Amino acid sequence: MKKIALFALAAAPIAACIPMMSSREIQEANARHYQRMCGDLNYAYETGNNDGLKRRPLDTGWVDMQCAPDYRQDVRQAYQSGYQTGMQNAPIVVEGRGFGRGGGYTSAQTCRFSSDCGGGDYSCRADSSGTNVCMGNGYAGDPCWFGSDCLSGSCSAKVCQ
Repeated sequence: MKKIALFALAAAPIAACIPMMSSREIQEANARHYQRMCGDLNYAYETGNNDGLKRRPLDTGWVDMQCAPDYRQDVRQAYQSGYQTGMQNAPIVVEGRGFGRGGGYTSAQTCRFSSDCGGGDYSCRADSSGTNVCMGNGYAGDPCWFGSDCLSGSCSAKVCQ
């Protein structure tokens, strides 16, 4: 019993530091955010950019619900433009582990995912400069990690021999 009381007393100062917003306060903050985007195209662009950088799904349904009809098209365009810029600059996130056997695409084209390489035994991996390229069935001089990435079966210093 004493341990529970001591824990509650120790946790009280921490809980006091965390601001607790009521659902009404959250709704009001969201409404202020949307109204600011509707009235400031630069803010709408920046918000779109941030959402794109975080790879959030593109959703502009709020424009029709929050913005005046005369401004909807401009606000939507600003947000989407920012979103596209954010997506282009968003870090590449690849889930999963390990590497498959075989390698990429003979032209050593740049890629983000192995599916960008045309399937089969091709895969997307970093070359010696750190650029992601398709590897597999490579000719002499093409990037490789393993001998199986090269038609010759020989990979040395991350280059097909």
